[in-house]
Amino acid sequence: MLVKSHCSSFRLSARHWLSAALLCALAGCASGPEPQRTSPEVTIPLGQASNAPSYYLDQADRASGERRQTYLLLAARAYLQQGQMAPANALLDSLAASLPSQGTLQVEYRLLRARQALESAQRDDVLTWLDWPGHWALSPAQWRDAYALQIRLHQSTGDAIAQAHAHYALSPYLEPDYQQSNWDQIWRLLSAQPEELLRSAIDGSPDRVWRAWLELAWLAQHYAVQPATMLSELARWQRANPSHPAARKLPEDLERALNVQPYRPQQVAVLLPLSGQYASQARAIQDGLLANLLSQDSDRQVQFYDTQAMTVQQAYQQALEQGAEFVIGPLLKSNLDQLLTVYQHEVPLLALNQDDSHQRGADLYFFSLDPEAEAEQAAERMRYQGIKQPMVLASNTATGKRLAERFSQQWQSLTEDPVEIHYFQGNDDMRQSVQQAMHVDQSNARIDEIKRLFGNNTKADFRSRRDIDALYLVTTANEVRLLKPFVDVNLAVFADPLLLYASSRAHGELQNDQHAAELEGLRLSDMPWLLSDNAQQQQAAELWPERSLSLQRLYAMGYDSWSLIDRLAQMQVFTGYRMRGLSGQLTVDPDGNLERQLDWARYRRGALRPE
Repeated sequence: MLVKSHCSSFRLSARHWLSAALLCALAGCASGPEPQRTSPEVTIPLGQASNAPSYYLDQADRASGERRQTYLLLAARAYLQQGQMAPANALLDSLAASLPSQGTLQVEYRLLRARQALESAQRDDVLTWLDWPGHWALSPAQWRDAYALQIRLHQSTGDAIAQAHAHYALSPYLEPDYQQSNWDQIWRLLSAQPEELLRSAIDGSPDRVWRAWLELAWLAQHYAVQPATMLSELARWQRANPSHPAARKLPEDLERALNVQPYRPQQVAVLLPLSGQYASQARAIQDGLLANLLSQDSDRQVQFYDTQAMTVQQAYQQALEQGAEFVIGPLLKSNLDQLLTVYQHEVPLLALNQDDSHQRGADLYFFSLDPEAEAEQAAERMRYQGIKQPMVLASNTATGKRLAERFSQQWQSLTEDPVEIHYFQGNDDMRQSVQQAMHVDQSNARIDEIKRLFGNNTKADFRSRRDIDALYLVTTANEVRLLKPFVDVNLAVFADPLLLYASSRAHGELQNDQHAAELEGLRLSDMPWLLSDNAQQQQAAELWPERSLSLQRLYAMGYDSWSLIDRLAQMQVFTGYRMRGLSGQLTVDPDGNLERQLDWARYRRGALRPE
């Protein structure tokens, strides 16, 4: 049995394609001469096609029996490699009834059917075609092809542990020159997984070498902020697994994490606009930070500086003079720009905004609630869920345009396909915009013309376009409650329902259950703590019952900022290290930018429920 999983998509992003593309190339490369035996399926190597389809078809014309079937299968593989699905399918259909029910030829047929299913986004069929008895004989090239397909399959669904296991299973069939890059891929995938998933996989693994990979990833996550403890744990792991590939050469980012000391400041300064226009936003961040501080048994001290009562440069200088060893803030973009003109990396700085000046360096980090990153994640989510042709409906505002364009750019980077964007100008323009986007206005015009010719009693239903399978709604909470009913009523009765997605901007307080019912089926992204019941959210709701969702997000940002202090240094050098915060799953890129992975929820049966 090769694969047991459930999947949701198949097209891959450019930055995720490298692994699968390399492995597919390996599946098509000779690994030395195959053992020569008497059976045709061995003397003519399967699992790879290095010639044009015409070559194999010519060879098939000169052969008979299983040798002819072998050449026809190779011709089908060559067609698939060229992206010619129709002739490949015709060949496979013609061979289906005559092939042996087991053995190498049947495996080749199944591999090609699995590849067809993968390219057609029929994920369940891929699993079916890759499911055969373990005693069947496969050539090394066929094993490489089988595991390359598994890797692509799991990559498309985001099942990183299953993808890493497929890389692991591939190892025995790779030439030595490719082994290290394959091990690097295993580590890259496992090192980014949460501790709880790794722990569960460890408990369920009987394979000692695979289990050791999982254990290494787990201890790297678990002891990331304790380099001394991690060093001793790694030594123990290496003694227990002396011949393991990672024991002979530790992953590079793990080596770096061992050599970087975490920040351990005793005094932290926080620069916020605690008075004036942005005081409510600053207070929400302050409350989150203090809530986290008070929940810990720590003697670390914090001092707040009001950047409205003094310039941000003065606040920063005063913080240094009073002994600050770590600075959080400033919040406002203008204040950040000013501070970066005088910041000389005296102490680590976690700014609560983005930096457009591209200033980088040691101990400098940027943490923001970037709405455009949400649009990118929405494109990735839709791609993984098998969406083929999304369309964007966005408010004709500066924010709406930025988010719509970012979604479009990300979708094109994933698929190379353009995205259609339609803007609406205010609430009064929604109905017309939806009808134009769905081509209902064109259908109604045709109906009017038919009635003019044949009389008003002529019965006709409007038609909406059927090439779109999802909508991304770039709207506010109030706008989405008005917009969604227009989308629903402008779908033809015989059309498949559209999947609807939105960002956290569409997540608003609902006055009654009827509003939730009106949003049935809508999917949206937001911070984890706002999409599920948890102790922090309940406590915050009791203390500040009138605080809006936007301020609650800032509260979460403040809470996470305090948690990040001890982790930032390791997170920057150890690319797999993730922190599960209130605001999302957080990582740090090499330039010090924090990236947030949000959770998703869907309105079902009158409530917003996590997916």
